[in-house]
Amino acid sequence: MKKYHNKEQAIFVKRVNLIVSDLERSVEFYTKEIGLTLIGKEGNRAFLGVDKENVILSLKEIKGAEKARNNIGLYHFALLLENRQVFAQFLKHLADLDYPITGLSDHGISEAIYLQDPDNNGVEIAVDRFDSKGNVLRLDGFGPKEIDFFDLKKYLPKEPFTKLPETTLLGHLHLHVADKTEAKRFFVEGLGFEVQFDYRGVAVFTSSQGYHHHLAFNTWNGPGARRREANQAGLESYVLNVPKELFVTMKQRLNEMGYPTKELDGALEVVDVNGDKVLLETA
Repeated sequence: MKKYHNKEQAIFVKRVNLIVSDLERSVEFYTKEIGLTLIGKEGNRAFLGVDKENVILSLKEIKGAEKARNNIGLYHFALLLENRQVFAQFLKHLADLDYPITGLSDHGISEAIYLQDPDNNGVEIAVDRFDSKGNVLRLDGFGPKEIDFFDLKKYLPKEPFTKLPETTLLGHLHLHVADKTEAKRFFVEGLGFEVQFDYRGVAVFTSSQGYHHHLAFNTWNGPGARRREANQAGLESYVLNVPKELFVTMKQRLNEMGYPTKELDGALEVVDVNGDKVLLETA
């Protein structure tokens, strides 16, 4: 599983920073319902992960912020589980809590649970499928099936869910955009992600190292969709891992394309097509 999120080889999302309206409520959701570990708090921010050191999600409180709605920006971020045992265990956990979900899908390449946090930020919990050689399956179609609950039940462990295991990864980030062509220019030509699947010109799935998708974007909110307001929940920024050998050429390419970069303590900051900050970090 980690071969597609290898710091020395792959470009991938390593951290997502969200705006929320009530920090305590959101911390409770992400620790109780989702099972992340609270690493620490600082002012109006909280930092969470699957261990006590590595932050994969940060929450910034803007008190009373409006809920996320049909904007450009976050569609969902995905937490990737190691196996179907944990996936089955987590699904039962949500059922026991009677927490509402927005979708359950078998995509062929993976199985996924979709839900919204208290501010309407999208969250996916996923588990990948692999071939006999340990490679993820290729994304070559669209139109999910229902999850086979009878088969999934065979994998359900006796132990109840308590928290996400430390093997959990930030699997991918999926964004709403207003202009697919410019988004493709930024994420593919600029950052260097490779297109794995283009669904009817409205959704594009891109990745590094042959993964089915590290970053996807769609125009499902319409070409007139706007960025969130300053006092609205949603995506504030995100962090990408960039292998050292790609770092210099990525910087040069972005600058030449009209996406200026700013150096910050060995990292680069650039603004994406949605107006959200992206921090490019190298291992």
